[in-house]
Amino acid sequence: MNNQNNDVFRYERKFLLDKFSINSLEDLIQYIPCDLYEKYQERKVNSVYYDNSNFSLAYENIDGIFNRSKIRVRYYGNSNKLTSPKLEIKSKYGNVGKKDIFDLRSEDIYESKFSLAFLKELKFIESSKYNFFKLLCPILKVSYKRKYFLSTCNRFRITLDSNINFKIFDKNNIDNSLNDNNLIYLNKNILELKYAISDEDQACIFAKQLPARLSSTSKYLLAVKSLGLIK
Repeated sequence: MNNQNNDVFRYERKFLLDKFSINSLEDLIQYIPCDLYEKYQERKVNSVYYDNSNFSLAYENIDGIFNRSKIRVRYYGNSNKLTSPKLEIKSKYGNVGKKDIFDLRSEDIYESKFSLAFLKELKFIESSKYNFFKLLCPILKVSYKRKYFLSTCNRFRITLDSNINFKIFDKNNIDNSLNDNNLIYLNKNILELKYAISDEDQACIFAKQLPARLSSTSKYLLAVKSLGLIK
């Protein structure tokens, strides 16, 4: 298993957008006064989010717990095909965070019915964390289209997510959980502005010009609330 550890803490500011306000680079540069370019082609992102039966991770977000985590299995492209999946553990410390990424094998995930209990055999997981991991289960699948932008100074990364949809994940019917049937759609786009701690002052100037409000709410939290899984 390959661990892509990102030890650099950074800000990730989220903005809920009207679906018609920003949809392209041309729209974006009207609000962000710096040189931007589209770094990658738009692609479909799929994530299976994990939590325990008490939705502890969701409530940690709602309660603004200083040290909290978000755990998901992510893959790209056709949502029916689990291609090159990765386990992502996002750690948040106050307003900044980092992400650890681990390569997974599709066959291992299918055989375990998306349980993370098999991670006990993997080198990276600390024994103190295993009791927490084994209680996690797949809660829902979230998919969306993502565009990627980068400033020419390499200091600001912007992602624009559209066509955001989600559905409850049933580990006893994985094929149905991964397909694009019976989806619920979020009537918003989400823009994320990502930058180093040292660039906070400049980023705040950018944020004030965006036609949207700053939000601490994640796609996972928006989805579980929309589905009535938590209040």
